[in-house]
Amino acid sequence: MVQRRLYLDWNATAPVLPQVRQAVVRAFEEAPGNASSIHREGQAARAIIERARRSVARAVGAPAQAVVFSGGATESNNQVLHHHVATTDEPFVICSAVEHPSVIEVVDKLDGQGVGTARWPVDEQGRLDLQWLDDQLAQGATLVSVMWANNEMGNIFDVAAIAEKVHQAGALLHVDGTQALGRIDVDFQAAGVDYLTLSFHKMGGPKGVGATIVREGLKVSALMAGGHQERGRRPGTENVPIIAGVDAAATELVKNLPDWQLALTKRKELFVDTLRSAVPQLELRGAPEHQLPNTVNVAFPGVDGEDLLLALDLEGISASSGSACTAGSLEPSHVILAMGFEEKRARESLRFSFGPTTPLDELGHGAQRIAELVGRLRRLEAEI
Repeated sequence: MVQRRLYLDWNATAPVLPQVRQAVVRAFEEAPGNASSIHREGQAARAIIERARRSVARAVGAPAQAVVFSGGATESNNQVLHHHVATTDEPFVICSAVEHPSVIEVVDKLDGQGVGTARWPVDEQGRLDLQWLDDQLAQGATLVSVMWANNEMGNIFDVAAIAEKVHQAGALLHVDGTQALGRIDVDFQAAGVDYLTLSFHKMGGPKGVGATIVREGLKVSALMAGGHQERGRRPGTENVPIIAGVDAAATELVKNLPDWQLALTKRKELFVDTLRSAVPQLELRGAPEHQLPNTVNVAFPGVDGEDLLLALDLEGISASSGSACTAGSLEPSHVILAMGFEEKRARESLRFSFGPTTPLDELGHGAQRIAELVGRLRRLEAEI
């Protein structure tokens, strides 16, 4: 009998919701036209895109006209950062030290081009110091880029408090909400965000599509030339079936978020409690009082994370050591390093992330299997 695998890497990508799969297939069949065409088939495609725009807006508390579809949060992050630098006199961009590579690498590139930048440090629990932000804003920062929730630690940042400080200083706030979507409440207008960037595949939507949400009165420029789509903000023929999948994902989010949150909290409690009782010298990383209900970052002292990942995969458990966008890198997680851990200890970190439909019994058994593998690896290390 083939053993069923336990997928604990939802922060890399989530299994597609059945409603999303159905919506994508239906759009292929029912809307074959180009959404820029004026005939009936084209208008059917256009209707799907505009319905999805309204659904996304409703899911994140934004006006529909603020939603610009993109190829994913990486593209949207690039779009916001490059637009700001291109349209601002003496730009000064801040990003946190634990941002996704699609923000950090862009900011580093801008720094190399002579743009003023600063990297917002975190403490040993991955928390941001708001006093540091005050100091940088006083020095003329023009844009602050921070994620709503961290993809590796699961730490949730106080976006509303950050927005208040940023706006008092006359600066703008860009927030990457990708990992928060479907796990906690994301309210664009209530939080006071200027630019919100999203992908939908972490919460059961399709891959290869995202959105840039732009506050009224602000603009965002297209990264490429060659078309008028998205009111000139993102050229190229729209991927209508995939955007139909976004509509379905956003609709399910609005309908189910409270139930998803309860299910995730229950699963996290079970997983953490089981690990704690079964594994000596376990180290949970991050700020537990402000973390996503689906994310656990844990270190097993004395066990190399890469060795444990390989052993888990052979046992039928999928996890990760950090962002999927840096998978294959020989370097330890930049997030863990930013928290002050030296390389050896940083390499001990693993990330386990799950969804509201992860079977509870399998999650408990999985935690026990993880504990057994940790014990086995520790014994092998002791024998060397």
